Amino acid sequence: MNDDKAITQTMREYNELLYIMPYNAQHIGDREEQQDYFAYSNLLDPVEVSRSGNAAALADGMGGMEDGQTAAIYGVNAFLSAYLACDASSDAELENGMLDALYAANAEVCRMSGAGATLVAVVVKKNRLHWISVGDSHIYLVRNGVARLLSEDHVFAEELDRMYKDGEITYEQAMEHPERKALTSYLGLPNIERVSRNSGEFPLLKDDVILLCTDGLYRGLSDVEIAEITTEASRKKDDIAQELVNRVLEKHLENQDNVTVLALKMI
Repeated sequence: MNDDKAITQTMREYNELLYIMPYNAQHIGDREEQQDYFAYSNLLDPVEVSRSGNAAALADGMGGMEDGQTAAIYGVNAFLSAYLACDASSDAELENGMLDALYAANAEVCRMSGAGATLVAVVVKKNRLHWISVGDSHIYLVRNGVARLLSEDHVFAEELDRMYKDGEITYEQAMEHPERKALTSYLGLPNIERVSRNSGEFPLLKDDVILLCTDGLYRGLSDVEIAEITTEASRKKDDIAQELVNRVLEKHLENQDNVTVLALKMI
């Protein structure tokens, strides 16, 4: 392809790209310390966006472990640093780069003995979504008034539900087990065996909203409520993330956890 044709092709692709309107909000809840942490890549750097896309990552430090806040900070920063240094020239290389970045984040957290954190991260490049997660923080795609949960919860409940289906325990034993919500995959494990991520193309449409949130949000709002609040705020051009945080806090739930929301609206 000669230079003129290459420039024409680049301009055509650029003009067809959707833009991202980012929102973010968080609240400490009833906890003594904010253990959620998030960061974006530089969404305004055209060179970085062209090379690596738009990236965002969110971590929730595990309160039952030491240095949960620091684990979240180190995990997010290590992930973004490693991802932005990778070759993201194709979808396959981008997704491999995200997986390598997650392992780099895990290595960083493992250097802090006894620390742990969940991690969810997304990359939007050329109108396509790529995502990866460990733990129980969530990634949603809100489209046409419906919230679709993309990530999986890596919790002991998965094993308990399997045991119930196989007849090994009763339904009550599965539902009432004290460790039902215990994480089975997270940053800080010597070897991460469970990772959720997309594979192949995941095209985005105008007005789609990508949500990243910690459990402080979805344990207080149902998926239906999340979809309704997001759709209404998007339509009114309100701050989607702040509206979601406000609505869960309005419920005055007992022992409200830290709550953090990132919202990326495609415009």
